[in-house]
Amino acid sequence: MSADVSRRLIVGVGNAGVTVLDLLAMADPSLKGLLVVNNDPESLAGTVVRDRLTVPAGDPADGFLAIDEEFGKSVAGASFVVLCGGLGGETASFLLPALAIHAKSNGVTVAACVGMPFAFEGKNRTELAETALGKLHAVCDAVAVIANERLSGSSPSTAAVGEAFALADRTLLACSRTLHGMLSTSGPVRITRADLKTVLGAFGAKVLFGSGSASGSNRLHEALETALSSPLLIQQGKTTPGSALLGVKTVLLLLQGPSDLSFAEVQTAVSGIERIAGDRCQIKTGVLATLSAGTPLTLSIIASSGEGARISKAEISSSEILPEAIEPSPGTAIPGAAVAPPIRKTTKSSTGTERQPSPSKQTQGTLDLDTYQRGRFDKSEPTIVAGEDLDVPTFLRKGIKLSPPRRS
Repeated sequence: MSADVSRRLIVGVGNAGVTVLDLLAMADPSLKGLLVVNNDPESLAGTVVRDRLTVPAGDPADGFLAIDEEFGKSVAGASFVVLCGGLGGETASFLLPALAIHAKSNGVTVAACVGMPFAFEGKNRTELAETALGKLHAVCDAVAVIANERLSGSSPSTAAVGEAFALADRTLLACSRTLHGMLSTSGPVRITRADLKTVLGAFGAKVLFGSGSASGSNRLHEALETALSSPLLIQQGKTTPGSALLGVKTVLLLLQGPSDLSFAEVQTAVSGIERIAGDRCQIKTGVLATLSAGTPLTLSIIASSGEGARISKAEISSSEILPEAIEPSPGTAIPGAAVAPPIRKTTKSSTGTERQPSPSKQTQGTLDLDTYQRGRFDKSEPTIVAGEDLDVPTFLRKGIKLSPPRRS
């Protein structure tokens, strides 16, 4: 792949992830830092994304060994990584957590945007997706979970199956793009990494998300109305736009597009959401008004349902999170963890005998990180209990050596 690495990386994993990044590349050809990872030759052959990593067919854990070094190169120097894909399939369900911990071991902020299976896809895919989601929450700084089943609204959808998946892809695209935009905001009107962690850091909560675009003199109102009409922002059993926001504690609002975006429009958007969510709701606003005047205004809303999960981070077995293949090379420190011994990977020669690979070319030294800034968003306070930083996942904090998950 290209040696030119963007400091803002969006990674599409599996067939759904490749589809999403294709849509993103076609919608914004100037956007840099796109990477697709898959083990489907047909999917990779048809993608318009230039940078791609091919995972050998077969067991995803074995396939990851073939790309871990290349992925490490792609992450090097990135300020943040957004991972996207659909959970439930074996490839994305394994690779998304694996790539997340690989990026975290490089000290990178990692956000994930993932879709959960439709009910008709079966119990097995749902259970696999829930297991993978637990692993992502144990590693990522923020996780946006798109409940595909809710995209049909309050009643079962009569749309064709193909259209249901297309809608899921478009929603995943819009949400991934919004996360990228929120992490890219700067200046006085921005959404911080701590804001994202507050809304999307809780395990098991489904994301409340809506996005709308409009042009013209009434662009703000039209974009806001479209966003609030998203199925994910309408409470189940109701039809009122934005009703799912009632009672939420924090809402993230992102305004993107034209450089002539006015203060009055920003205030109108905030007031419109506040009327629905209530005056006790904190509305964190980010603005990316960098494009030419006349460009459509895009308004995006993210909040959390706050719904509980079946398991918590503490109940996730560290031995089942990730395989040994993605432990750091010697001299590389994971924030909050002891440096693990080198992993000796073997490959088979043409004669069938095992041989040791040449030493890794990676030369990254130990990261000099302060105890109270390890692996967290900026400007956030650590959670210190009995001298331990509880914001750092247990397997990282205690330096536990991780082994491959058992596969049935």
